[in-house]
Order: sequence, then C-alpha cells, then structure tokens
Amino acid sequence: MNPEEIRGRKMHRLAQVFCVTLLAMALAIIGCGREEPRPGPGQTGAAPGQDIKPQESGTPATGDGADHAYAPDAKPHDDQRHDGSHKDDHKESARSSETSIGIRLTAEERENIGLKTEVAQVRPIEDVRKLNGIVKPHPDRVAQVTSRVPGKVLDIHVPLGAWVKRGEDLLEVQSVELERAELSLIQAENKLALTTIDLERAKKLVERGIAARRELLTLENQQRELLNEIESLTRQLILLGLPPEEIKRIRQEKAVTTLHILAPLGGTIVERSVVLGQMIEPNAVLMKIIDTSVMIIEGEAFEDTLSLLKVGQKVRVVVSAYPNEVFEGKISFISPTVNPTKRTIPIWAEVRNRRGMLKQDLFAQVYAIVGEQRRSLTIPVESLISAEGSEFAFVERSGAYVRADMALGTRNDRFAEIRRGLSPGDRVVTDGNRQLYAKWLAAKGGGPALGGHPH
Repeated sequence: MNPEEIRGRKMHRLAQVFCVTLLAMALAIIGCGREEPRPGPGQTGAAPGQDIKPQESGTPATGDGADHAYAPDAKPHDDQRHDGSHKDDHKESARSSETSIGIRLTAEERENIGLKTEVAQVRPIEDVRKLNGIVKPHPDRVAQVTSRVPGKVLDIHVPLGAWVKRGEDLLEVQSVELERAELSLIQAENKLALTTIDLERAKKLVERGIAARRELLTLENQQRELLNEIESLTRQLILLGLPPEEIKRIRQEKAVTTLHILAPLGGTIVERSVVLGQMIEPNAVLMKIIDTSVMIIEGEAFEDTLSLLKVGQKVRVVVSAYPNEVFEGKISFISPTVNPTKRTIPIWAEVRNRRGMLKQDLFAQVYAIVGEQRRSLTIPVESLISAEGSEFAFVERSGAYVRADMALGTRNDRFAEIRRGLSPGDRVVTDGNRQLYAKWLAAKGGGPALGGHPH
C-alpha cells in the first residue's frame, strides 16, 4: 500500500470511532431524563439473590438503587407537584389528631372550674333575629306631679322610691290663690242662703197680696245668678286641683282647706325635687312617677332585617344584669322612617317587667321570633366556643373531654341547631368550657396544663 491509502484507512477508522462516541453520548443524555420506578414497601431494588447491605447512618446513598428522597436537592414527583391531595390529607390528618386530644379531669378539678354538662337532644327551635336595644319606660306609664297654683309645701307624704296607688295623697300645699277662690265660694253660698230665705218670704207675701210680684221676680233672678256663680267657682276649684268631694265639704262646712296633690297613676316615685317649706310655682315638676310593670325596649333593626319584622311578633329579651332571666313581650311599634346616619329603623318592644327587674337605660338584647318552630338536634349556645376561625364544643366521651367541631344551623338566644358533628345523647360542656379550652391548648402544645391530663 502506498502512503496515501494507509492515511485514508486511518481517517476512515477515526470517523467510525467519532460516530460511535457521539451515539453513546446521545444515548446517555436521553437516559438521564428517564426516572426509574421507586421500590415499593418491602422491595429493595436489588436483583433477586443479591445481598443487600444496610446503609450506614450519615452516608449518602449512591448508585442507581438509591432513593431520590434522601438527596438534599430532591424534588417531588410530577404527580405530587401538580396535585395537592397529599398535602390536604396531611393537614386533615393533623387536624383530626388535634381535635382527638382528650382532657381528663379529677373530681376536684371539675369542681374548681364549675364544670357542668348538658345532653344534646332534639327539641323545637325557632328562627330568630337579634337586635340591640335600651330599656325605657312606657310613654303611657309615666307621669309628672305638678301643682296648678303657687304655694308653700306643708307636708310630703311619700319618700323617694315608694310605690303609690292612683289617687294616693302625695303633697299638701297651702295656696293664697286657692284660698281666695274657696272664700268666694263660701260667700256665694252665704248669699244664696239669704236670697233663698228672702225668696220664700216674698212668695208668701205675693200670695197674700201684700208684696208686689216684681220684688219676687228680682229675688228669683238674684238666686239664679248666685247659682251660676257657685257653679263657676266649683269648676275653677276643680281646675286648681281640688277634688269634687273636697269642694262639697267646703260648701257644707264653710271652711277653707289646703291643696292635696294626688298621684295621677300607680307606680314608683323615681324623682322628687321638692322639700318641706319650699315655695312652688305652677307647672314645676315636683315628682315623677313611673309604672314599671311594662317597659319598652327601644331597639334598632338593619335594613336587611326589616322585611322579617312585624308588629305583634313575639320577642325574648335578655339583659346582662340578669343573664339567666328571659323577659317575654311583643313588637309594638316599627318606625316609618330610617335613621339616615346609622341606616337603621327604630323598633319598640313591650315587655312585662317581672318583679321590677328591668331598669331604665339598661342595655338589652332583643330576639325577635321570625320563624316557626321545628324539631332539630340542638345544644345550649353557652356550650359553643368561637376560636381559630371556627365554632366548637367540648364533648364528654369515655371519661375525657374532647373537642368537637360541628356545622351549625339556626341559632336563637338559647339553643343552636347542630347539622353535623354531634349525635343525640352526647354530653356537651356548658359551664367551665373556657377553662377546659385553655387546658386543651396546653395539651396540644406538648403537655398537661393546670392539672389536666391529655388523653
């Protein structure tokens, strides 16, 4: 062979080697993007019959059989990266684990926190709407005591806070103006008596023909004028505050009397601005009487509630001063106007005031019953705790108290409807649930708290 042929063969061999090398590199690159299947539980990833040595702690896994989860920069598989179901399952499992924490208490601990329970049961429940209000006296059951004449206070018969009946004597007042009218009445009565005597005598003289009939007519005219005067003075004294019985006594006994101011209605003396010996003027308020047997709750309803409210609807009222008392009544007035600033509608509810417990200007919560009763599984509202963005209660199970998250329905001032989370017969904690929640939080954080024992 000549040198040219030898050189050509060498170049041909180099070209073949170069092509094989390029093909191998391409295959290697394609193989790197392919992910080998992960060994399942109980599988080792080694060939059958191959001895498997345990990997020492702290030694990074190498080779094709190593699990990608142990690599520091390992990434989740594509199916887990695009689907969040595994993460949701983990969160749900964690929440279930948290709510399953049970708190065990000794008898002494239960007594210390005042723990009480009540059974969840099926009972009637109404649909209600809550309104905030203020207790006010009924406008038809308020009276101001005044004098119609100027005078001096001689006596005060009732103290502040006393309960009085309608017509009961409250004050005694001496008045010059009243005495002047009484004296005029007495003088008119005396003149009438004399005129009557003269008239009877004139009648007899006229019958005998001794006196002229003209004199008789004059006396009769005088009698009618005196009767009209007496009637006018009587009406005047009534307007000044004297009762008809007292006026009758004045006409009979011919003696002046003082003014006795009577109670215009039955109720409680809530204000008294007069003292003994005080000079008073007409229309000055001396006392204020309120009949507290019926009170008004002045509430405010928002626009979205207005369509559900009607005059005559039953209401239940609760005040913080008596949290265990419920006062029943009905809506008596719905204002035709809207408060332009608050965008609310004034609502009045009449409530029977048992034992006078409701006081003026107390804050009140009004629960208007807008829906009919239906039977549902319910628990007392005081057993509910609102925290962590949810509402839940603690349930007694196997001697421990476990948090129970639930789905709620209709709620009124006494009970809450349970749609999911409890069963009839479950005992929920009503008193001491806040203290129990504190123990539950401590147990959830890693240990017993305040004597509680995590279950």
